[in-house]
Amino acid sequence: MAKRRKNQQEAPKAETPKEVRLRARDWERNKQILTYVVPAVALALLLVLGGAVNELLIKPGSVLAKVEEKTIVTRDFWKRARLQETQLQEQLFQYQLFSQQFGGQDFFASQISQLQATLASPISLGTQVINAMIDEEVINLAAAEMGVSVSEAEIDDALREEIAARQGALTVPQATATAEAGVEATATAASLPPTPTATAQPTVAASEGVTETTPAEPIPTVEAPTPEPPTILDDTLYNEGLTARSDQLKKAGMSVADYREVLRAQLLREKMQDAIGDERVTATEEQVHARHILIRIDPPAVDETSSLDSSGELTGTVESAPEATASAALTDTVALEDDAIMSEAEALALATQIRQRILDGEDFAALAAEYSDDPGSGANGGDLGWARRGAYVPEFDETVFTLPIGDTSELVKTQFGYHIIQVIERDENRAKDENTLAQEKSQAFQTWLQERILATKIERPENLLSKLPAGLGQ
Repeated sequence: MAKRRKNQQEAPKAETPKEVRLRARDWERNKQILTYVVPAVALALLLVLGGAVNELLIKPGSVLAKVEEKTIVTRDFWKRARLQETQLQEQLFQYQLFSQQFGGQDFFASQISQLQATLASPISLGTQVINAMIDEEVINLAAAEMGVSVSEAEIDDALREEIAARQGALTVPQATATAEAGVEATATAASLPPTPTATAQPTVAASEGVTETTPAEPIPTVEAPTPEPPTILDDTLYNEGLTARSDQLKKAGMSVADYREVLRAQLLREKMQDAIGDERVTATEEQVHARHILIRIDPPAVDETSSLDSSGELTGTVESAPEATASAALTDTVALEDDAIMSEAEALALATQIRQRILDGEDFAALAAEYSDDPGSGANGGDLGWARRGAYVPEFDETVFTLPIGDTSELVKTQFGYHIIQVIERDENRAKDENTLAQEKSQAFQTWLQERILATKIERPENLLSKLPAGLGQ
């Protein structure tokens, strides 16, 4: 009896029709939920995976720009952009340090402001980088045509020089060149006439009326401090510096091998600039060595784009900060006191009189030292040194390049006053000043590069902003 009741209790309870309907409805609902949720989750995972693949594989390897058949891929652009950002940050730090040391000069303030603006604008930074990379490919094509190349040894030397500079050292070639320059400077100094020493000066004794000799005061001798010998970059110091540089490059996602290619591009550009400069720019030009006496009428009005050279002549447009600084200093020395200003009639009369005295045989240099209102040359006998065509205002320039050597010119009037000019010597093929020649070669190279860019098939990125590396400018 008890066993029968136990079997009855263990028998499953039959579901009612209502329970069957509810369970079926729940199953349908769950099946519908799974039908939508599973594809949505799968799609989300695919999107995440696809985005990762795009950012890590597809996008870095995509073509960003083309120069003829040569492609510039996004990955290389990212490396260069981060490297450029790092280098600009280093420059900014240096300029800020210089500004603190030299009292916040305007030149440093301008450079600091420009660097800060570039670093704060990722698109500006990216544009600079992609333009530089395109320029490099254009130069590569032309260099191949001209047979210009850079060897691995040259890259090694450039890398060692950079490491040496970062380590505060000199490479062996640099140290040798420095030593040779020191020997040459010492030899030059030894060839100069000795500095006159003080001599005993005669004086008259008040009581006896006799001449006595006052001993000359000894000139104190100041011993120059012995300079510290330069640190020479040996292999140990080089390896330490290379390791530190490698760590810095890794922050930009760049290896030392990648950076060697950056150095190759820099060296190739320098070689091409020399080659194009030699091809398009002559190393000599017609120059004249003259002297003058200036009788000023009125201080000249100088606008922001003009400058005065040591002769008081108005030269061309000021294009660089160093030239502007030098010109400004010279301009300050040319200004006269108001009470020294002559009327035009007075200046003409004095200039006429001085010219006649020269024609009568008086010494030009002595008269220049006495009367010339050009302090830059007057104290030196009116000597202006050598100058190229176009260095002076037109009236002066025309006279100085046509006047026979040794002749005294008629009075030449410019906006500065009346000039009396003599040509000491003229050279049709005088070597150009090194700075002038370097500037002309640089300008010639830039002109050539723009011509090559216009003649080259180039495809630039349409939306560079979307191709910038993550975190640039932050």
